[in-house]
Amino acid sequence: MGVDIPTLLVIFLLLFLFGLLTFRIARRLFRRIMKGTSENKINLLSRVFAFILAPIIVIGGLALFIYVSIQTAPKESEEEMVHNHYQMMEEDIAKDLRIGMSKGDVTELLGESDTTQSVMTYDLSLPEAREKYLLEIKFNNGALTSFERKR
Repeated sequence: MGVDIPTLLVIFLLLFLFGLLTFRIARRLFRRIMKGTSENKINLLSRVFAFILAPIIVIGGLALFIYVSIQTAPKESEEEMVHNHYQMMEEDIAKDLRIGMSKGDVTELLGESDTTQSVMTYDLSLPEAREKYLLEIKFNNGALTSFERKR
């Protein structure tokens, strides 16, 4: 995870613009406050002031923007999260289990089950979810014939 080139360009542009704005405001203030000081000294102080303050303004503004964006982002409800989790599990199970697999292959993939010889049942429910996820796998002559979710 990194920052792409256009984002870096925007950040540098913001730094430059806020630096220039800060420099000009600081120079104007220093001229009013320090009336007997040379122009070179005022420019130097303004540059230092802008060099320190511009990044603080840009980074602070970006941090505030990110904070507000995170706070206003829609959050999933517990039920939506469980539903999405089970949906992803179903997609993974459909990829991993194949008709004709041996019972040993299924046991290796999903672990041991307390069931009969021809039907294996797995409780894949989330610990605190109201909705249960039971996977029923049927075998005939040691080969997987079907698998489906039981509610």
